[in-house]
Amino acid sequence: MWFKRLIILFVIVMLGGSAYWSWWYFSIPRVSYLTLQLDEAVETLLVSGRVIGDGAVPLSLEQPGQVMAVAVQEGDLVAEGDILANLDDMQAEDLVLQSESDLESARLALGRLKNRDLPQARENLTQASRQAELADRIYEETYEEKYAPILERLERAEEDEQEARRRYEEKEKLYSDGEMEIEDFREAGTEWDQVKAELAVAQEEEKVVAREVERLEAERDIVLSRYRSARSVLAALENEDIRQARLNITQAENRLKQARRSLDNTDLRAPFAGLIAAINVNPGQYINTGQEILTIIPDPDRTYLEAQVDEEFTGDITVGQEIKVSSSAFQDRTFSGRVDRVSPTVDPSRGTFKVRFVLEQYEPDLLPDLSASIEIVTERNDQSLIIEQGYTFWEDNLLYVFVAEDDIASLREIKVEDLGRGNYLVKEGLSPGELVLADTGLEDGQRIRLND
Repeated sequence: MWFKRLIILFVIVMLGGSAYWSWWYFSIPRVSYLTLQLDEAVETLLVSGRVIGDGAVPLSLEQPGQVMAVAVQEGDLVAEGDILANLDDMQAEDLVLQSESDLESARLALGRLKNRDLPQARENLTQASRQAELADRIYEETYEEKYAPILERLERAEEDEQEARRRYEEKEKLYSDGEMEIEDFREAGTEWDQVKAELAVAQEEEKVVAREVERLEAERDIVLSRYRSARSVLAALENEDIRQARLNITQAENRLKQARRSLDNTDLRAPFAGLIAAINVNPGQYINTGQEILTIIPDPDRTYLEAQVDEEFTGDITVGQEIKVSSSAFQDRTFSGRVDRVSPTVDPSRGTFKVRFVLEQYEPDLLPDLSASIEIVTERNDQSLIIEQGYTFWEDNLLYVFVAEDDIASLREIKVEDLGRGNYLVKEGLSPGELVLADTGLEDGQRIRLND
């Protein structure tokens, strides 16, 4: 009897224990988790922009004239440099021929100056210099060897004559006073006459030589004048005539360039590859300078976009960064490209700077001025801890997660950087391999069970 009671008691204890264990076990929450692993972190910046449209371009010529031919039709595809239309070029060709003739004449004129006139002027100057030196030497030699001695002799003769006159006058007074004999007085007169005769001879010789010296001096002046004239002619050739001849050549070359440019401008060429959208003239029609002849639409090889970006991101965007482009017009498509150009200046009125983007290829569906969202990859790191924002929660301006530690939910503060698209880059607080719990409503230290 007692054994039966013991069995019943044992059964009751086992059932109660089983019920308690079941209640305890099933009261522990089952929690999903994320195993942290190193992954690629991509930081992006999202901006709004528009497709740049290369619109139709009207083409015209820089000079008036009569249209001779139109070489294309509307809808034709043309390559850069193709002739699209041309004007009557007869006058332009005549102007080129005349300009070529003028240039040749200017070059011949310079050649004559350099090869004929300039050497002749140098030879004339050399000869004039020699003649001037010879005339100056003859004049100096004649003056020193002939005229100077005669002047000295004439000066002595004049002094002797004055002395003889003085003695004669003294003796004349003595004779008048009866203090000198007639013979002595006559001797003084004879002496004076001889001196005067010698003076006369000297004066006559001086006149002869003086006339010769004057002639030589005149000849020297003439030769010196020729020398100065030859020197002036050479200087004018070297400094003015040659310079003017070269200037004439430069002017003739410029006129020829202008004439050839005018001849080239009679042909209207495609400035780039594109599609002929409209033709506005007919053969035989006279057009004015700048009058629209036809319209061409560029054929781009890439699609470009532009965006005005807030100035606070000036240090984040650089040429070459990857981009992804999307548009509400094509919700199921994205387009890849890169940053093509970053403006070096900021618009002070808007506090933005302009950024241009280029896609990998031409996208005809992206029409000019179409709005688009542009996601710029500003940084990429292959060794990063990334956590979805759904595994975190904020409290008192601090960010927390629950980490599984031996079946216990452990509350931990973390520091992150927002990567966008619902992801955080973990900066502090977590390590690779740790288990982050998905249930953010747990309590620190709470026992948990991990979902398999």
